[in-house]
Amino acid sequence: MSCSSSSGSDEDDEGFDSYRKGGYHAVRVADHFAAGRYIAQRKLGWGQFSTVWLAYDTHTSVC
Repeated sequence: MSCSSSSGSDEDDEGFDSYRKGGYHAVRVADHFAAGRYIAQRKLGWGQFSTVWLAYDTHTSVC
């Protein structure tokens, strides 16, 4: 079982101007969420209204 993925996109960045109040939430690889339960692994993709991240669940993940 693999925990990696590829978006296949040539453009991996939404543009820094989108990271503002009311815009995208800035996330970096290794950022922790929910009191450390989830750890951001890699960005899977993005669109006009969201970004999608692969996150490791420290309570239940096996890989």
